[in-house]
Amino acid sequence: MEGPNVLLPGMKEVNLSEEDEGGLDLLAVNGEGGEAESGFNWRLCLIGRFIQSGSLDFLSMQQTLASTWKPGKGVFIKELDNNRFLFQFYHELDIKRVVEGSPWYFNRKALIISRMTQEGNPRCIALDTLDLWIQVHDLPIGFMTTTVLKAIGNYIGVFVDACPKNFMGIWRDYMRIRVRLELTKPLKRKMRIRQSATEWVWVNFKYENIPTFCFVCGLLGHSERFCPRRFDTPEEEIVQPYGDWMRTPLRRPTKLIGAQWLRT
Repeated sequence: MEGPNVLLPGMKEVNLSEEDEGGLDLLAVNGEGGEAESGFNWRLCLIGRFIQSGSLDFLSMQQTLASTWKPGKGVFIKELDNNRFLFQFYHELDIKRVVEGSPWYFNRKALIISRMTQEGNPRCIALDTLDLWIQVHDLPIGFMTTTVLKAIGNYIGVFVDACPKNFMGIWRDYMRIRVRLELTKPLKRKMRIRQSATEWVWVNFKYENIPTFCFVCGLLGHSERFCPRRFDTPEEEIVQPYGDWMRTPLRRPTKLIGAQWLRT
């Protein structure tokens, strides 16, 4: 039997320190900011998952989303893992319209999407936020400003945008803001604002096109029937501080005889 340090004919001694000290410097090879040559454009890709887990017909999902989005240059959809998908578009207009129109649904399940980054592994990108349009009701006229709306948006989550129609010069019952919500935090129902030195007012929030959320804990992704708190709290002590009143009603268009003269 050969000793532990005896090399067989044709073998070279392995230097393990070369693995620890060596490596490929991508900046030196590609140059800083170098682009891939495969034709794959990460800037036109979204990574997504559905907020509610469960069985999913991938082929049906492909057909449904493609027919809903109607991308002018098409879309390629790839299943990366269980409930994780890559959506590759071929024009900035198509991906921008999909991002701005979210959330999208398949079989009543909301799709969470995030734009891909050059450095990120698509299988590791965190998908734990959702952008929604939120209506801010009961805001005093003197507080209907961009600065106040940004502050409210950052109270609810992370302010993303304000509706350009907020300040069109007509009376509005509410302001609209787009906010990035963390799925691990409960929804905000209202906010207290100081109107004067001695007076405070409440503004209330209504969420547009919101997915299923729990009336008990306020988290997105499950209903109160499946809330974990129900297993830790006696039934008679369970309260529901959230409710369906936080949803905006669906608007059904109607055609009336005076429609051609009325502004909307």
